[in-house]
Amino acid sequence: MTRVVIAVMLALALPAQAQPDQAVTFPRTKTTLRVPASFTRVEKTGLVAGFRDSRGTLLAVTRASLPNPDAWRSKTRDAYLEQIERGVLASIRGAKKLSRQALSAGGIPALDLEVRRDDGATILVRVLVFRTYALSLALEVPKRGSLDDARAIVKSFAPPKT
Repeated sequence: MTRVVIAVMLALALPAQAQPDQAVTFPRTKTTLRVPASFTRVEKTGLVAGFRDSRGTLLAVTRASLPNPDAWRSKTRDAYLEQIERGVLASIRGAKKLSRQALSAGGIPALDLEVRRDDGATILVRVLVFRTYALSLALEVPKRGSLDDARAIVKSFAPPKT
């Protein structure tokens, strides 16, 4: 009996095994995304993929078919990404920009934005600007949600390095 009690106590004292992330792939692109196992899929018209978790975090991926030659030219890239930024900020009610970073994600021009809304929610956005289409990820983190976890999810949204 004592051995059983000790075994149960040891099992309870051990840290819980973290569930593996879900690897999400998308049609007609090599881009992938890693989403925590706690997220459940949401089906919504217009989304390439959607997820939510029990804490109120929402994630949406959309695709737009359009040529983006200016994103691929060093002379016009910054201005092009600024146009995207203005569009994102205009679409979020009560948006206050927290950070902006132009980067290369797996060799693809990209823009990362963090925005705070009036209600305290933070929205992280990554736009991957391919030559003939763009993929956008928006991740809404409720007030007092984990931004570190959200940033890790956003960082995983990229094509494999070539």
